[in-house]
Amino acid sequence: MKGLFSADSGIGKALTKIGELVILSILWFVTSLPVITIGVSTTALYYAMVKSVRMDRGYFIKEYFKAWKDNFLRSTGITLFFIVCLLGLWTALQMMGIKLNDISVEAIRQAKLDNKGAVLGMYFVSAGILILLGGLFCYVFPLVSRFDQSTVKSLLMAFVMTIRFFYYSISVLVILVALVYMVIRLPLGIMFAPGLWAFLSSFLLEKAFRKYTPEPDPDSDVDAWWMRL
Repeated sequence: MKGLFSADSGIGKALTKIGELVILSILWFVTSLPVITIGVSTTALYYAMVKSVRMDRGYFIKEYFKAWKDNFLRSTGITLFFIVCLLGLWTALQMMGIKLNDISVEAIRQAKLDNKGAVLGMYFVSAGILILLGGLFCYVFPLVSRFDQSTVKSLLMAFVMTIRFFYYSISVLVILVALVYMVIRLPLGIMFAPGLWAFLSSFLLEKAFRKYTPEPDPDSDVDAWWMRL
């Protein structure tokens, strides 16, 4: 029985990974409290989840804070981009007299019956923008954790990948929405939801990243752990 739950057993390793996932989720929540740091926390979460939890490279807490520090400026700039986009969308809806809590299937149906073309169009435009922003969010912070490039290039690359890998994009977005809904219904879910999203999404995102990742120099002593995902 003791051997069954030892650190080297299958169950022991699984429990260790679950523990790391929970701790990373809590770290993400705590470091995201200022809101403006949600982006850099997501970058650090993905980096530590893939490198340490999945690939057993480095200590996961140390890798989290290293990625947090290294990617602070780029990730924060991208977070500001998302905030500006969301504020712009919210302002446009307010100017049209549309309140977010009024948006529903019934509201869309009523706008159609009342022949309110502008309102109906705004509903669908807003939905499209939110889906696009959600797709960008799912790609761009993992991209920042992996590729050393400018903020603008990271956003452009995330946009291209959102469209190119459409089925991956929908899948990771559905996982994100489902977990956010779960946390709203069960707040304690925040203790594992962020890490679970990063873990599950990484299996799809890494397939997309491989298309843009050059083969490492065979003469280099760099541990290209990401090539073995």
